[in-house]
Amino acid sequence: MSWKGASTRGVMQDLFGITSNTVMLAATGQHVGKTTMSLGVFNGLVDKFGAGRVAYCKPLGQRYREIPLPDGRIHKVDQDVEVMRNHFDLQGNWDDMSPVVFPPGFTRKVIDGDVQTHELLGRIKDAYTTLASKADFTLLEGSGHMGVGSIVNLNNAQVAGALGVDVVIIAPGGLGRSFDELALNKALLEKHGARLRGVILNKVEPDKLEMVRDYYTRQLDKLWNKPLLGCVPYVDAISRPTISGFAQLLQSDFIAGEENRLRTFEITRLILAHGGDQIKYHPAPNQLTVTAAENSECIHAVIENHRHFTAQSHNTQCLRGGLIVVGQEPPKSELIEGLKELVIPTVWVKKDAQSFSGEQPVDKVDPLAQPADLDAMQSAPPVHAGRTMNVLKMMNQYTQKHDKDDQQRLAHTVQHIQAHIDIEGLCAETPIARRVVRTGIGKIIDLLLAR
Repeated sequence: MSWKGASTRGVMQDLFGITSNTVMLAATGQHVGKTTMSLGVFNGLVDKFGAGRVAYCKPLGQRYREIPLPDGRIHKVDQDVEVMRNHFDLQGNWDDMSPVVFPPGFTRKVIDGDVQTHELLGRIKDAYTTLASKADFTLLEGSGHMGVGSIVNLNNAQVAGALGVDVVIIAPGGLGRSFDELALNKALLEKHGARLRGVILNKVEPDKLEMVRDYYTRQLDKLWNKPLLGCVPYVDAISRPTISGFAQLLQSDFIAGEENRLRTFEITRLILAHGGDQIKYHPAPNQLTVTAAENSECIHAVIENHRHFTAQSHNTQCLRGGLIVVGQEPPKSELIEGLKELVIPTVWVKKDAQSFSGEQPVDKVDPLAQPADLDAMQSAPPVHAGRTMNVLKMMNQYTQKHDKDDQQRLAHTVQHIQAHIDIEGLCAETPIARRVVRTGIGKIIDLLLAR
């Protein structure tokens, strides 16, 4: 059931007597941590209201997977919805939890009139009504910043206003720039009639945590009379990419060790030179090596270092390394067999020299390259230096997304976020929820008496 004009939440309460407390978690931009925050907040809500009493929905999605529904239809589901549903074993319908997704070309269809915005909003309202009417609390997750979707006249702020729900905005850790971005998003939010319930800061530098919390709290209260609901310190273990994430980024496949695709690394090392005598390869735990696929000496060294380390520990420990190789042809077959034997996760980036734009000179070293590697880079002619460096540059700019199969990371994320969020403040009732609730029958009687 959809309603035009009035907010969905208001109609649910005034006409049907259904009181629903709802918050949308939005953000000032991409990669600020909406899904990360949703995981911790949802777990806190379940602790407060009980299992099965909290609903989740991402009204607008972008990255998606196609999920077969029981009636035979194929539904596009945002990937973050899949993560939340699987981790918390949610039982809601897929099309309610992810009602609208913007696939490639969707914007043009809306502008051309093939898809109507009011129909999309109706779909979101129906999904929200279904979920919120059966839950004590409903958590909505936004997509990107508040203005995402504006080109089709359906952004996060418009959705929040149409549903009549409060918004908690997640901003990056910091002060000046963070607050400026927050102010821009708040303005759009209020333009569409939605209310800011509070702010959460994410990825705050640990040594500045108390300072940022103090100044942000005071300024939020002074300027807007709004609370700071969370100040979450940055933790490397949550943000660190997996080699599987790199494989997806580079659109490449594993040639060995895919069983360890969720492995993360503390060090990324770039080796461009040939020759065992010219490269003093120092083994280090949790190290990801990036090199050319034809650099057999380097790949052999990775294998032997792993084999030696395992033998020394009497098969009780592993060096936990990984390998990304770049080139038109894969490494030699005997090297691949060695990588498979030791289950070293290895990704082959099959790229030719024309696959990358803006070839980068070798002397412009990426921050991920370790200082010890610079001598190796300069000691011998580089092997496909430009394209390998561009792969490394892409990796350095990559932000890891949550993987539904990475249960260890998800559990760590939930625990970390929940410990730094004010769940009671986030659940504080809004004015609409404090009204005297009338039943549907009472409302009908009032209308009849007014005639």
